[in-house]
Amino acid sequence: MKTRIGGRMILTNRCSRAIRAASLLFLLFAGAEAHARGAKATAEPIPDAVWAYMQGRSWRAELPCPGRDQLVLLRVPYLDFDGNAQTGSLIVAKSVANAVAAAFQDIFDSGKFRIYRMSLIDEFGGDDARSMAANNTSAFNCRTTDRGAMSRHAYGKAVDINPVQNPYREGNLTEPEAGRAYDEPSERMRDVVGIIVDGDVVTRAFARRGWRWGGHWKRSVDYQHFSNDGH
Repeated sequence: MKTRIGGRMILTNRCSRAIRAASLLFLLFAGAEAHARGAKATAEPIPDAVWAYMQGRSWRAELPCPGRDQLVLLRVPYLDFDGNAQTGSLIVAKSVANAVAAAFQDIFDSGKFRIYRMSLIDEFGGDDARSMAANNTSAFNCRTTDRGAMSRHAYGKAVDINPVQNPYREGNLTEPEAGRAYDEPSERMRDVVGIIVDGDVVTRAFARRGWRWGGHWKRSVDYQHFSNDGH
């Protein structure tokens, strides 16, 4: 709502708050250009506008999700597929925030790896399939696995990176569908932009923090997935 004061139209506090909240969400979900290659990953409490938007999307009251005080918002610098510095957003567990921030900082500082996009999964309604199809790098999402167990993402203790170039595969199933171009070992070459291979800067950055890669799984393989306990 606008109010006229001294011949000028100004926004009321209520309207102003709504605009600030909308601006915050736009920056989080659309991503923001990192102003310098020296940008650093930061962690902060989840803002009110973001927490409200997470309800029914990445945070679900019907599941035993971590509370707001157990989660943090990371602002993470990365290089996009064109090599431009950007800043993405991830929600992770407070207990692993330092490890995740440090791993992504190593990746960014190396200048050797590209990330397609990094937006909160709430932009996709908390739908993992939609996020993967959009090649979105994400972390917290309070959801169950296909077998009904709580995902490590549900606790904010797992990260998925470039799902198209690094798909999940089990038998004849490949997710996302576009990942079929990269689901065979013979297709996973180091010169593919955004691909994760054993011993590269990504696997080493997470391994230094004790995190394990889904590319080493035996029964299935999840090239996009890193977690603090290997699940």
